[in-house]
Amino acid sequence: MKRLLVLLAACSSHGSSPDAALFADVPPGTFALASPSLAPNASFAKDNTCDGADASPQLDWENAPDDTGSFAVVLTDTSISLVHWVLYDIPGGWTGLPAGVAAGYEPANVPGAHQPIGLQAPDRVYHGPCPPAKHFYQFAVYSLPEATLPGATMDTTKEDAVDAITAHGGSPATLVGSYMH
Repeated sequence: MKRLLVLLAACSSHGSSPDAALFADVPPGTFALASPSLAPNASFAKDNTCDGADASPQLDWENAPDDTGSFAVVLTDTSISLVHWVLYDIPGGWTGLPAGVAAGYEPANVPGAHQPIGLQAPDRVYHGPCPPAKHFYQFAVYSLPEATLPGATMDTTKEDAVDAITAHGGSPATLVGSYMH
């Protein structure tokens, strides 16, 4: 099991490289995902769950494939195979997401990106962990060759978005955490 050194220092989510310390134990050249607020296989911070602000954590990735046109992030409760959150059309030059991705189809703090309706219609927003018992959650970031998700519109459901993301994206970089309400 790989363990990543996680720093609480903020780092740029787009344009420049993520904090190298987040990826200290990752083999060179590996497409990898990390967060300064969620160590691999650790518990989610309260602020990233329904017990707190229910805000998305900062996510950082490195070594995306050269042909990346855009990114997509999917948060799944793997204990019950329930998709909690999807964000797609993240610009291909970005190296992560800021904490607290804004609500809406076109979140203001991630220009160009889109969110389908989430767990609770008509909300288009991050819904973090909120289980009554311990569950495991996986963030997966996919590199897509297209700048926009093929066939996606404002009416695309999260399930349809995930189907298109997995059909067009390669192997994702993942980060797993757990939470108990």
